[in-house]
Amino acid sequence: MFDLKKKPFIIFWELTRACKLACRHCRAKAQRERHPDELSFEETENTIDQIVAFGEPYPLVVLTGGDPLMRDDIFDIIEYGVKSGLRMAVAFSGTDLADKNVLEELRESGISRIAISIDGSNEKIHDSFRGIKGTFKKSMKILEDARKVGISTQINTTVTRFNMQDLPGIARLAIENRVTLWDVFFVVPTGRAKVEYMPTAQEFEDLLNWLYDVSRKTPLNVKSSAATHLRRIELERDSGKTPAVSELYHNLMTELEYIASLSVSDLSDISNDKSTENKKIVSGGHGRSLSVDGIKRMMGITDGRGMFFISHVGEVYPSGFLPLVAGNVRKSTLQEIYLNTQIFRDLKNPDLLKGKCGRCEYRFICGGSRARAYAMTSDYLAQEPRCIYNPEHTPSHHPKLNQD
Repeated sequence: MFDLKKKPFIIFWELTRACKLACRHCRAKAQRERHPDELSFEETENTIDQIVAFGEPYPLVVLTGGDPLMRDDIFDIIEYGVKSGLRMAVAFSGTDLADKNVLEELRESGISRIAISIDGSNEKIHDSFRGIKGTFKKSMKILEDARKVGISTQINTTVTRFNMQDLPGIARLAIENRVTLWDVFFVVPTGRAKVEYMPTAQEFEDLLNWLYDVSRKTPLNVKSSAATHLRRIELERDSGKTPAVSELYHNLMTELEYIASLSVSDLSDISNDKSTENKKIVSGGHGRSLSVDGIKRMMGITDGRGMFFISHVGEVYPSGFLPLVAGNVRKSTLQEIYLNTQIFRDLKNPDLLKGKCGRCEYRFICGGSRARAYAMTSDYLAQEPRCIYNPEHTPSHHPKLNQD
């Protein structure tokens, strides 16, 4: 069992900020060249040793960037982590760096899953996001090659006002490409991303309710990131509560009904679970995982609570989208930083949350995006700026929710 107060469930590790793309919403403001002060290979070994020091069961490590394939020692880093007992995944860019030979090397290195970003169901939408023409075709080729070499795949989608109407098309791509998980990230205005990129609070509610239905009506496993409200919505919907949705939700549902009809006929042969009846959502209040590659999920995780982020130069943040440095692996151990620094102690205590988040009966499984709260208020304990829910009960009415 994981005690989220004592160790993280998942660690995101930015190996480099170098990247060939120029994504309009990039958190890292990625550059073409590697930073001269990046952690050396020896320092990455030391960092892995620090992660292992948390003890079993070990945290999941997601290697990211920039583009981690820009590091020529990426395979050695993965091999060292896997040999140390860690389960490792990697998220990289849709470029020519990820050819079939590289994917085969990743598999031989012991990688558990790869993640590729798809932010539109066609070239026009996706390539405008990524800043380089041709990335959509390359990304789809990577997914195809990964299936051929036998690597579990994941699609990451960043939701903005530019592509939220296109989500049904991306969902269909995810089903057709047999992905293990669709991770839907709700944009946080940091790095290159701007406040006007974000959907409204009502649109968040519509989109998250729609994702709940995607998990129920299709073979697709879905997870939301930087939108932990999905956990509250699952419990509400499971109890029969009617969602407070608007026209966006109904428009998306029209598209979903068509996709769902395909999933039980034209698309049914690509699902490990051909029956969608009574299908549980993957990463909501119950925290169930339907993955086949051993990568699990659990509820209650948000910025600094059950997770943290390591930068390319060893800085440790509660998440990659909450740019407050809590320490550095070159000067302190990860255990010292996670257990003892004030920001992590604050974020692991939902009773410290302010506004309606602090009063909410779902704060122990949700708590809102601390990164979005900080980006918009400069206070990481402020209430989630993109949640329409108003707490209806005192926390004592939901004792089962008052624990991780």
